[in-house]
Amino acid sequence: MIKALQESSPGVLLIRVLIAATIVFASYNPSGKSLFHWIQSHPTPTDAWVILAAIVAILLNVGLLIAAWKALGPVGTVIMLILFAALAYLSLQEGWVSADNATSVQWLGLILYSVFLGIGLAGAILWRRATGQVVVEDGDDA
Repeated sequence: MIKALQESSPGVLLIRVLIAATIVFASYNPSGKSLFHWIQSHPTPTDAWVILAAIVAILLNVGLLIAAWKALGPVGTVIMLILFAALAYLSLQEGWVSADNATSVQWLGLILYSVFLGIGLAGAILWRRATGQVVVEDGDDA
């Protein structure tokens, strides 16, 4: 696992997708065992621990989304959305996911969202691997 984190191997993508999936599914999932459901059923939702947990979950999700947006950019994001829309349509057409079952559609959406975030986290590594170019962020000159 350490080697996968240090080099640009397929393990990097898998690990980053798993990190994104852990954050997404811990924040919300249809099984009813998530931070969202815990907050919703908590007897005192204004408790400091509940508010702190919600803020941390929101920050982690927004951070992942910003990282994915920066790595993929507008064009990459649109390409990913088109690909995932096609995968969702295929899943519905082939009956892998039932359109009548809201829970299965939610699972599909969360899985695709997690993969999007994971690809976004590994975007610079994938770009370097595919093109040989290194992504460099221009910094402000002080």
